[in-house]
Amino acid sequence: MSFSSKQEVLDSILKFKGLYDVVRIVDPGKKSVEDKDGTAVNTHCYDFWDKGVPCENCVTSRALNENNTFHKIEFKKGIIYLITSCPVKVKEDTYALELLKDITNTGIIENESIRSEEELEKSIENLNKKLVIDDLTGTYNRRFINERLPAEIFFALMNKIRLSLIMMDVDDFKNINDSYSHMAGDLILKEVSEIMKSSIRMNIDWVARFGGDEFLICLNGANEEASLRIAEAIRQRAEKTAVEYNGNKIKTSLSIGIYTLDNEDITAEELLRRVDMNMYEAKKMGKNTIFQDKMNH
Repeated sequence: MSFSSKQEVLDSILKFKGLYDVVRIVDPGKKSVEDKDGTAVNTHCYDFWDKGVPCENCVTSRALNENNTFHKIEFKKGIIYLITSCPVKVKEDTYALELLKDITNTGIIENESIRSEEELEKSIENLNKKLVIDDLTGTYNRRFINERLPAEIFFALMNKIRLSLIMMDVDDFKNINDSYSHMAGDLILKEVSEIMKSSIRMNIDWVARFGGDEFLICLNGANEEASLRIAEAIRQRAEKTAVEYNGNKIKTSLSIGIYTLDNEDITAEELLRRVDMNMYEAKKMGKNTIFQDKMNH
């Protein structure tokens, strides 16, 4: 959808009155909300779900990232909502039109009447998680990075806090696959991911599989010293770890790049490029090492 002004968007939203239970405009980067009469609501979009943090499966970010309309199901206080999110363009700015519909008694969710609220809520939560979780490692996937990182950058800027990214690559991973099989490689990835997940703060930081044998850790509010300390702890644990496969003890190591964002208004793509460059600098230094640099990017 394309509009010449935000008022035109709001006028079009009024057409949905009576069809949906909640109609709002969302800025996916800021996670800010305007309701159907154009009033800025002093909440984040995810506050409606009483979560306190952005949704793991953010359908609004996906709508803008892929320039398409997407749907998902959420649950709140005994009500099942179908969420429809589609991009709307106002001149040079892009927002999301979010439409929420109560579908509790429509039969769309099978057997909801014989489930407890707790079971139903857990079922919907698991369904949403599957879309953003990597099947092999249990970390978040690349889709989650694309949807969540822009919001993390915005929050860091608004709250004047640092944001540190750590990018890690398993050294000689191709040789491990070639020498011991891809099953052995999978075991290495699982072990490394467990080390990473157990090294960060739950519900504050997160780790995702960037692709192949590369992982990304996002540390909210962490400065250069804190991120280096965490990266070094992970490096040492990985270096001491051996995975057993077919009678072989397979050792590995990590090459790690760190970049700390300090009041820089840059895109998620640029931030990923910078931390990726630092990781490859670590590779060039001889692997099993860490490179941390903010300059000359």
